[in-house]
Amino acid sequence: MISFLTQQSELKSQILEGRYITYPKIESLLNDFNHKQVGTSAKGLPLHVLTMGNGPIKVLMWSQMHGNESTSTKGIMDVLYFLKANPRLLTPFTIQLIPMLNPDGAAAYTRVNANAIDLNRDAQQQSQPETITLFKVYDVFQPDYCFNLHDQRTIFGVEDNPCMLSYLSPAADADKSITKAREQAMGIIGHMNEQLQQHITNQVGRYDDTYNPNCVGDCFQAKGTPTILFECGHSGQDYARATTRKWFGFSVVAALNCIANNLFKPKAYDSIPEVEKSYVDILIHHVPYQVTQISLAVQYEEKLISEKITFEPTLHSKGDLSQLKAHKIIDLNKYKPVNFDASDDTAAVRKLLKLLDLKHYSH
Repeated sequence: MISFLTQQSELKSQILEGRYITYPKIESLLNDFNHKQVGTSAKGLPLHVLTMGNGPIKVLMWSQMHGNESTSTKGIMDVLYFLKANPRLLTPFTIQLIPMLNPDGAAAYTRVNANAIDLNRDAQQQSQPETITLFKVYDVFQPDYCFNLHDQRTIFGVEDNPCMLSYLSPAADADKSITKAREQAMGIIGHMNEQLQQHITNQVGRYDDTYNPNCVGDCFQAKGTPTILFECGHSGQDYARATTRKWFGFSVVAALNCIANNLFKPKAYDSIPEVEKSYVDILIHHVPYQVTQISLAVQYEEKLISEKITFEPTLHSKGDLSQLKAHKIIDLNKYKPVNFDASDDTAAVRKLLKLLDLKHYSH
């Protein structure tokens, strides 16, 4: 486990940088692995599956089924290069990975595919070529475990902290029954959390497990395959999510170690707190408003501009925002007095951005 942390920064996959990760950027890495094309996207881009190992335990992974969720793609490529450099860890496994299930969405930086369909709500209809490909790979491979790899927004917190990583063992039915498959997935998550808490204390959360048969994870869990949802979150000012990427990769290696060595901890699963929508990117306190002062919440809007993702500050809410937490907090009382009134929302935000020099990020 420690070896992943020491080796991660030297892996070839580190050429994948920033938030805008598209098919051409991963294409250059494919030849380092046994790979084959298994389908095409709605716009005709290739869908590849990478295969590593020839052990008896089969693990299927897929990333970037939402095109604007790239941290897990970078992180899982780190894991593959780490396993390539440490082949003894692969001995028990045959791993198949679809590194980018939604290349059209990745190019457009959208959650949905080119037909405006959320692939993670298409498990029943299987109306899209990408979904059809994923289910075809699943049916042929017949995996023992599935890892469903995603990113989550900056709005999620866990208790009093930002949520850097969250997990879910999806329900297999509307009653949320603890099936054998679901219990195994819970056990892996319990082990991952124990390992992560030694490094990123109180920054790991658990997603709500309301059953949705249209979601791929719920569908595979219902088929009897232990399935885990991985969500790469946010902390501090790491909008490139480099830190999240590292700990996500660490957790995947921990999951494989759990499976290989029977370290399942299902009873630890429920002790992981549920994630909450409790964060905004910026809170600005003591903003003049009529005859009093209020707080403004600012949320970054992610936009694709000139082949980079730009994070543009926009007004989220105003008033008494004491229930909100933020990745950055600004007290306007610490700035020199200004002739300022927040009654005009658009003008207020523009003035504040200029005053505070809140430049947007680009990645």
